[in-house]
Amino acid sequence: MAPDRTKFCDLCSNDIKPQGWSTHRKACEMNAEKRRRDQLIVDTIRQEKATSSALDSESDRQRLNQPALPIPSVTGTNIIEMGHDFAYDVGAKFNHDDHPLLKPEPPRGFSLDDIKIEYHPSSSIEAKVYLFHNFQRRPMVSSEAPPSSEPWRPFQSRLEFEVAEVALEVGLNNKQTDRLVKLCHRCIDGKEKFTFKNHKDIHIKWEAASVHITKFMKEVISVPHDGKMWDFDLHYRDLWGLASDLLEDPRIFPHFTFDAQRLSKFDGETFVCFVDEPFTAQDFWDVQSQLPPGGKPLAFILYADKTKLLSFGTAKGYPVVARLANLPTNIRNGRGVGSGYVVGWLPIIQEDKDYAGKPGWVNFKNTIWHESFRRITASLASKSKTGQWFACMDDISRWFFLCVLILSADYEEQCVMSLTRGVMSLWPCPICLVPRDALCDTSKIYARRTADDSRAAVMAAQSKDTLEEKEEVLKVLGLRDVENVFWGMRYSDVHRLLSHDHCHYNHGGLWSHHYWVELQKRIVRLGRAKVSEVDKIYEAFPRWRDLRHPNQVMGVSFADSAMHEDISKMIIYATHNILTEDKSPLRYLLLRCVRLYLEVDIYAAFEVHTTVMISEGRSAVQALTALMKDDNESDKDGNFPKLHMITHLFDDIEAKGASRNYNTKPNEQMHGPLKDWYKNRTNFKDVAEQILRIDHWVHVADDIHRHILDFDDYISSTLPSQDDNDNDNDNDDEDAQLPMNDFLPLNDGSLHVKLRSKQAPQTFSLIEDTRRNDNAFTNFRIRLNSFLNVFLPACNIPLPDGRRIHLKSDVASFVDWRQHTDYLQCNSSFHNAPRFDCVFIQTNEKVIVGCLLFLFECPVGKDLFCLALIHPFDAPTARPRAQAEFFSIRSIIRGALLVHDADLDYFVVDTVDTDMFLHVKEMHLQAGHVVRI
Repeated sequence: MAPDRTKFCDLCSNDIKPQGWSTHRKACEMNAEKRRRDQLIVDTIRQEKATSSALDSESDRQRLNQPALPIPSVTGTNIIEMGHDFAYDVGAKFNHDDHPLLKPEPPRGFSLDDIKIEYHPSSSIEAKVYLFHNFQRRPMVSSEAPPSSEPWRPFQSRLEFEVAEVALEVGLNNKQTDRLVKLCHRCIDGKEKFTFKNHKDIHIKWEAASVHITKFMKEVISVPHDGKMWDFDLHYRDLWGLASDLLEDPRIFPHFTFDAQRLSKFDGETFVCFVDEPFTAQDFWDVQSQLPPGGKPLAFILYADKTKLLSFGTAKGYPVVARLANLPTNIRNGRGVGSGYVVGWLPIIQEDKDYAGKPGWVNFKNTIWHESFRRITASLASKSKTGQWFACMDDISRWFFLCVLILSADYEEQCVMSLTRGVMSLWPCPICLVPRDALCDTSKIYARRTADDSRAAVMAAQSKDTLEEKEEVLKVLGLRDVENVFWGMRYSDVHRLLSHDHCHYNHGGLWSHHYWVELQKRIVRLGRAKVSEVDKIYEAFPRWRDLRHPNQVMGVSFADSAMHEDISKMIIYATHNILTEDKSPLRYLLLRCVRLYLEVDIYAAFEVHTTVMISEGRSAVQALTALMKDDNESDKDGNFPKLHMITHLFDDIEAKGASRNYNTKPNEQMHGPLKDWYKNRTNFKDVAEQILRIDHWVHVADDIHRHILDFDDYISSTLPSQDDNDNDNDNDDEDAQLPMNDFLPLNDGSLHVKLRSKQAPQTFSLIEDTRRNDNAFTNFRIRLNSFLNVFLPACNIPLPDGRRIHLKSDVASFVDWRQHTDYLQCNSSFHNAPRFDCVFIQTNEKVIVGCLLFLFECPVGKDLFCLALIHPFDAPTARPRAQAEFFSIRSIIRGALLVHDADLDYFVVDTVDTDMFLHVKEMHLQAGHVVRI
């Protein structure tokens, strides 16, 4: 699978298709210039206020450095609406309006939601405070010309590169590639060179181009066992070479962060700390604190795990993936340059019947893993001690110290990395020394393991004369008699590097192997009718983007953690009428445990964490484990490692940032292309070398492709402007095609709702006639008249000619609309089924929920207004459809996933994503609801 072909727009922080770049860029520049002019006025006013204040500089400094205090509540808002680089929960407005006792006057000099950045002292950079709408991490994109006028080299022409790229992307085999070359020769018109004769010529060019990126090397790892040497092939890239490639890339270098940061957000009283990226968290700060003056951390995130190369058969691969923690998440966890790179292919030891199960054989396999990793990380280990000077692209030479900051792995792999003995050990946790019979007790904090203690124990064991004596020493800490590769690296304590794996510990562990299994058992005991009822509820569950809907869940076994994640989000709404408290208290208790698990899972998934969120998350963990102790019906032992590991979840967030920084999910998604290449591009012999060659070529192709795009931009910038007759006429980027003024003419520049897919114009008579059986559309024109005559004056918009509006037969249209990642439907036939999604709506008094019935544009005078007919759910029982109301689409905050229930009208599925969770939580707080746990 080739990396996505998009260009990053620094003005709106979106990835744009190349075909729509020019039009999109012009629109963004117009918006940016308008915001810049508005901001100059705002800054001038704020500067005048700051100048006239009587506060002295000492009190200002004391206020800047005061500790962060807890805040009463957090409401999530989508920061993309404001043009910032944060996930929605960072843009949360810490709402004190609903708490009369918490309405302090903001200290002079700071405004609500200001962002403060404190840099590590060794950086010699002073703390800075930014207005929220001015804060931006992304650098400006350089407009310098590319260094080469032929960026497709070593290919003879652009045509040759693009043909080779297509063959690589679609996975053509040698015969298919030869056919493609012959077709190209038949079609060529002589404008460009095309010298390929067959697939071998293409392979030669790819090999010549491979120098663009650090190549794979092959070595033999030899390890003694039972009196003989065992040899294994190891394929790996040099980690410093890979880091150098990225540091020398002009498109990636501006995104690097070399100094640790502490971020906080002003809530009206104080600056509240928050973390997101690894370089905003504690461990990055601690590493930089240990470096010599002027040293900069260059931190790696490493992942390793075995995977089946085919769903059937025994062939396996063992990739090692590296990412740089100095890069932001959108690049690091994305695709293409700067994302994850396969840097190693570990040996897989076939089980030998003569040795299988013996302690010596287990130690032998662990030794091979660590010797292989020692070779992969050799350059990292040496440069973690001495550092490496590097002349960066900003003409500054930096002294980099390489380190491993995070190890991303499932539990089994973590035991190999830390050389602990696993689930059957007396001390199963690779991070702390919790006894095996106390794994379910999250109320206690146990001593953390350290690399120094582990190394001392292994050294002490190796000094003993007999195996029995060695075993007595090692089992005290549950360790293996193997030298750990991470002991040879500075600033990389292996037990500190190991991190909570959201994918395997939650969705693929605690949920799939425990809660889901127990729920299935208890529902099956209620009979076939209840089992069928659950399946039918899942089948009828409302559709939502990126939420998969399995039709049958009770009798099917799923291995995919992502599928289990989606099943868990729907389970409460599918079973709340089946596992009731009055009929079965213990089954209902399990359902309450599941609800608390979902809350913990949502807290774990936040892209940004404030100190308050972390505290609330810890409380949710304690509530979950306390409630699980009361579940006496389960025949499962509560002492299992994946339950205990959630006790380290929020420690990891404080130390390394949001869980997406170390979640194995982005790394496991890289298994897919490896499996495809194994199946379609190898001869099933010595597959590692063949797979890694294709992987390398894909990265090389992406690098050349992006150089070509840069070259095209440079050429187009030197040509005369062609506003109407450029090559963007066939642009398929809907954002670029939208008119600039298709929203209410308010002057805040916030175009957060986009209308899509306009249908044929309809008269009011046609609208009312085609929906005459729907009470919501009764007297549609008259009610719209009344709405506009009140709405427009309230928005300070003059009525046409100063007269009240009387609508006759103006046009309207159905549309689909999008608010960021919420693709909402208002369609009577969406994939042959009606779909009318629900939304959160901001009214003058509060936020309510409603169902979209009709979306349309209504011209009034010279203005075009985008409106919605919505069935509001703002009463204890749902209003009749005849009481549907008109709203401006600017009142729509985001989509809402609602599930209809015969007894309780509707449920809001607040666990579908983190932003929904925060919105619903804030609505509960505003309503004064007591949340039962």
